[in-house]
Order: sequence, then C-alpha cells, then structure tokens
Amino acid sequence: MKKIILLSALTSSMLLATNGDLMFAHGAKATGMGGVGIAVSHGAESAYANPAMLKDVKGSEFDASVTMFMPDVNFKSTIPNGTPNPNVYSKSDADRSFLPEFSYVHRNNDNIVWGVAIGGTAGMGVDQVNKPSGAFNMKTELQVAKLGVPVAYTNGGLTLAVEPVLQYSTLQMNYMYQSAPNVFAQSTNPKSSSTGFGVNLGAAYDIDNLTIGALYQSKIEANYKDNISVAMGHFRVPNPSGDSLDQPAEMGIGLGYKMGNNTFGVDVKRVNWSDVKGYKDFGWDNQTIVALGYQYKAPTWALRAGYNHAKSPIKEMANPAINFFNLAGFPAVVETHYTLGGDYAVSENMDLSLAMVYSPEATESFSTVGMSRAPATTANVKHSQKAVTLGMTYKY
Repeated sequence: MKKIILLSALTSSMLLATNGDLMFAHGAKATGMGGVGIAVSHGAESAYANPAMLKDVKGSEFDASVTMFMPDVNFKSTIPNGTPNPNVYSKSDADRSFLPEFSYVHRNNDNIVWGVAIGGTAGMGVDQVNKPSGAFNMKTELQVAKLGVPVAYTNGGLTLAVEPVLQYSTLQMNYMYQSAPNVFAQSTNPKSSSTGFGVNLGAAYDIDNLTIGALYQSKIEANYKDNISVAMGHFRVPNPSGDSLDQPAEMGIGLGYKMGNNTFGVDVKRVNWSDVKGYKDFGWDNQTIVALGYQYKAPTWALRAGYNHAKSPIKEMANPAINFFNLAGFPAVVETHYTLGGDYAVSENMDLSLAMVYSPEATESFSTVGMSRAPATTANVKHSQKAVTLGMTYKY
C-alpha cells in the first residue's frame, strides 16, 4: 500500500510526455543526451534506460532529479457547439507540471549490481475548460509511474539484467458540449486508477571502447473503470477494449563509443502502440524512435547534447469522433526534440546536473465531418514543448 501511495504522489502533477505519451528520457544525464542510454551508462539513472548499463557503477550511487515541463498546446475545432467563437485557437491550461524521479544502485560484488528506481514514465493531458475553441470543455489526465528493482550480472564483457516492474497509473476524461439550444451532454468521470506488473530485460556487451546494448520492456495491462467507455459511449464510438488502455511493449538496440573524453551514442527503439488494448482502438501507429547523443567529460564537469525524433503515432481515422478525441484530448503530435545538458562536481562525491529540452511546434488537422450538421468541419492542434531537468548524483 505504501508503494502505491508513493507512486500516486509522483504522478500527481504529470500531464505531458513526448514520444507518444512516453517520457523520451529519464534523469538529467540521459535527457541531456537526447534520451540515449541503451548502450551509454548514466550511473544509477540507467535503471530506467537499460538496467544492464548499471554494470559501470563502482560502489553505491543515489540519483534524484526533477523535471519541469512547459507544454504549449493550442486547439480549435470548427464544429459548432455553442462556444462564442469555435474558429479560434485556445491554449490549454495544463501548461506546467513537475516530475520527480529517484534511483539507488549498489554494487554487491564484482559480478552483481542491484538497485531500485521510481518515477513517472508516461503521461498526457489537456485542460480546455471554458475555452472558446470548440474543444467541448475537454479535460484529460493520464499519469503513469513505475517502481523497478533491477539486478545486473556481468561475466567478462557480457552483462545481462532483469528488472521486475510495478506500475501505478490513473486516468480521467471529462467534457461537456451543447447539442442543441439548452440541451447539454457531459461526462463527470472520477479519476480511475490501475495497478499492473511487467518486466524489463537488458543486455550489454563491451568490445574495447564500443558497447552494444539491447532492451526489452514488456507491455503492462491497465484498466480505468468507466472513464473510456463512458466518454466514448456518449459519442457513439465503438470501443472493443472497454476501459483498457495498456502501456505498450518497447524494444531497442544501442551503440556507445568512447574516444578519450568523448562519448557518442545512438539508440533505436520500437514502441508497439497498435498491439495493445485502447491505443489500437484510437488508431495509434507503432513508433520508431531514433536518439543521438554526445558527451564531453572532464574530471570535474561534463557537457552533453542530443537529438531525438519519432513520428507521431496519431493518424487520421475514418471515425470523426476518434479524430476529435485524439487531437483534443491526447495530442501526441510533437516529434522532434533538441537537448543540451551538463554536470558539475561540487565535491568528490556529489555532482549536480542540468538538462534542457526544446521541441519545436508541430501542427495537425483531422476531419471531423459527421460530428455535426455542418458540411465541413475539422479538429486542429498546435503543440510545442520546453522542459528543464535538475539532477543530483551522490556516490559513496
């Protein structure tokens, strides 16, 4: 029970993420390198990216970070629904949130490293209440956090790792619209929670200065009582998965290469949105994520830069209500991220880290013809994002 309460607190303010609804990176170090981490070690942070990369931790290490998200989501719909002006963009009020993450790792002996990591891994939401944008007063909030216990075993140049995962997540979807003069329809769903279990598997192999890494994260089932079925039912949308919205499986490979003070990394990941309940009903496509990162590390400081790109999983569907919900409630259209970061050693045991993310504006427009009597209607969204992550690492 204490674990569930803590996970709930960690996700209580998280509203948006970047690759679909997934955080593209965890911790200041990986964030500064564009999310690269399958074959590049970031100390205790590696519990999130690839537990096999914990192999480079020498003793005990504690890492903590907090990320401030500053998304800018603007929506408009040309569907007449009683709003003063349904042809203008309105900015979502869900424009700032804070996400903490913690990880601890300990080297048990020459072969075994274990640890624990807890933090938000996915989330998305908008707040268009009382906005003149034709968004039907849409307010959504998906929050996902995971607790993982990684164990990595090294023999020679090969490291294998397993990480059992406990996931706690919440979802709330509400809206109100006017279907005729003095006739209103609305949902009043309470926040629903779900608990699920999964496993992360990691591998890494060192060949001189080159590291090859691989990662697999299992899907995790999630069910949010009444939220999805009630919301979609009001719009008469077929909903085969009911209230399920499972987190998809992920798999990836990475390369890391060290040359003196320089480290270069590249990751390629696949996210199987179309294979899980909920997301396949909303027509989400599978994503291929490409991340590139660079680090220069001196004895007391480090500089990082990175690039991360994944095509939006949202596509235009034949059903106009699904098009509307995707853009109004879960606008995962941001595709490209540019990052900068660095460390400074304030003592022999402690480093402070900083990372900054900029995601340029992405736009999308889908047809909503058929949702009203108007002959030609659309849903339109503009989405950009900035984020700042502050981190602290203590080694002993």
